Amino acid sequence: MSGQGSGSGGPRRSDRLAKGKAIAYEPESPPDTDDEYDAMEDVRTRADASIARNLQAELDAEAVAAPPARSKRQRSDRTPLSADPIPEDYAAPGFRYPPHGGIRPRYPVTTPMADTPLLTGLHGHPSSSVRHCEDPPASIGRGGWSEFCQLLEIARPEYRDFLVELGFGPFLSIRYVHVWHPLVRCWVERFFHHTGTIHLSTCEMGVLPVDWSAILGIRFGGRIPPSDPVPDFEALEILGIDDPTAIVGKKLFYLRISYLRDLLVREIEEPPTELRYRQWTAYFIFSCFLGNEKSTIPTPIVGMFRDIDDLRDYDWGALTYGFYIRGLHRFSRRQTASFLGFWQFTLFWAFEHFAVFAPSRLPAAPDSAFPLARRWDSAWIQRLTVRTLTECRTTVDCIRDADIIFQPYSSFLLERPEVFRAVELSRLRIWIRSPRSWELLMGERSLRQLGGEALVPVDPPQLMTIEDYIPRAPSDSYVEGVEAYPDLIRADVPYREWFERVSLGPLMSLHEVEGGRVMGGSAMDSHLFQSSGEIERLENEILHLQLELSVSEDRHAADMDRAQGETARVQAELTRVQMEATQREGEMAQMQATLVQRQRDLDSRDAALAAHAAIIRRLEEQLQGMGITPVTGAGSSGFGQTSSTPPPDPVSRDWFFDEPPSL
Repeated sequence: MSGQGSGSGGPRRSDRLAKGKAIAYEPESPPDTDDEYDAMEDVRTRADASIARNLQAELDAEAVAAPPARSKRQRSDRTPLSADPIPEDYAAPGFRYPPHGGIRPRYPVTTPMADTPLLTGLHGHPSSSVRHCEDPPASIGRGGWSEFCQLLEIARPEYRDFLVELGFGPFLSIRYVHVWHPLVRCWVERFFHHTGTIHLSTCEMGVLPVDWSAILGIRFGGRIPPSDPVPDFEALEILGIDDPTAIVGKKLFYLRISYLRDLLVREIEEPPTELRYRQWTAYFIFSCFLGNEKSTIPTPIVGMFRDIDDLRDYDWGALTYGFYIRGLHRFSRRQTASFLGFWQFTLFWAFEHFAVFAPSRLPAAPDSAFPLARRWDSAWIQRLTVRTLTECRTTVDCIRDADIIFQPYSSFLLERPEVFRAVELSRLRIWIRSPRSWELLMGERSLRQLGGEALVPVDPPQLMTIEDYIPRAPSDSYVEGVEAYPDLIRADVPYREWFERVSLGPLMSLHEVEGGRVMGGSAMDSHLFQSSGEIERLENEILHLQLELSVSEDRHAADMDRAQGETARVQAELTRVQMEATQREGEMAQMQATLVQRQRDLDSRDAALAAHAAIIRRLEEQLQGMGITPVTGAGSSGFGQTSSTPPPDPVSRDWFFDEPPSL
């Protein structure tokens, strides 16, 4: 490093605290810039940084004029401390550190990851990197959502219309947005396959089918697709691929998604056919929802695209949601370092449930927008990329029950046909079928997210994932289990005490450096800490409170945005009600006028009928005076009948059936 200060976040040096403040940086950390830290620090930090830079300039000037450094420091007759060489990896207390890379303790104190009665084998769990404040290996979000959106944009409209017909219309209305991986990792590294939930500091949260349908607009319900073994040549024939190199593997065969994409690009202008409809549907499902670490698809999955008519009957909600949950389980078990399935959903889920983590909404997107992923401003999501992984972890670690919106969905949304079935499934303990496995959903662990109370569930079973098993004749995508309440609930156990015993609580902890400690990316002076157990506990709590205060401004802004949105919604509802009332009053007035007019018409008709009756009576009287019997009324045949009895028939009717009389 150079001898000059490098801005508000760079290595700062002070002769007063030079002793024992050595902190090593990552070798791959990028150069420090003022712009990076100005974007990260608040106004007060920048003011302190300005003072620090001025002081640093004076100290550097003294250091230049001082004699060379000596191997050992003098005692009382040595030169001033400012003349000694200052360690370049020194970090001043109270300042935040680089957004990429960050500080590392020179002599770290390992914090043990103790197992709990519920969570075991934690030494290899991704949450251990949070406890140790370690940057994990680079995570990769698999899938081709962006590539598919770009390709569909220039394709013929018939392909989009067909996907809408399959039920993906709401999902296709979501605009693509680039998602910064730390914004997702800070959540998925808290997912524990032991319970199938995300563990926060004070509670656990589930990712439920209702979240999937409400946020992405993908419905649940339908039949499970076939997954019989498919030979490699048949898989190529189903998708119309001529190149045999598209299939890889020896015993288990896989299809490379890139070959299907290249085929669609080459034939982008060709007219739609049944084969091309199947190709577009397969590429859509593969790239957005089923991408794995190698961007390949097992050939049995290709078999679901044999018949274009069957595509309309599949349970796309279970298939896509189940594969996403499978990816979380694999990440928790360290079976993959990638985010699998439609992993961008994790960020939208966090926006709905945690206002402190969410950006601003689109000005033109009301609360009634569906699916809910449409209402988040993509520009604001892009701005979240300035957050470091440490800052994201700190924000999540400081979340308490009061900061959580357990049930963020309106009753109108829950009654939509795309969401209603998912609400029912979220309350159950059921097996959900993904294209590669069965995944157990335990709805009893998330009753709080469905409007219920915080109840203690029973311990989960050991078997929660069944790989590569499908019933011989599947008729449904679910294996129905037991409803959540009451057999799976411990009603007499306090939730808070139970959670403190079986979970980990806050994961961010203090870490030693030479002469000081580090928490949440900030170095603290050593004289602020004592070794006393009680003082240690209190000071640890103070640091947590300071971290909570650091995110209070975002939380307040989010609350204000939510309050303003609610006020606007109420005002719009009031205006709508007033307009409806005015419209109804006009309709009532019109109906009353119509009734009055009809009454007048009836009165006119009655008067006319009375006049006609009087004329008929006069005519009858005249006929009687002339000796003519008047007609009394009309018979069923419509001809008039007289009041006298008709003369008898002189011919007997028996004549028609007997012999005629002899003459």
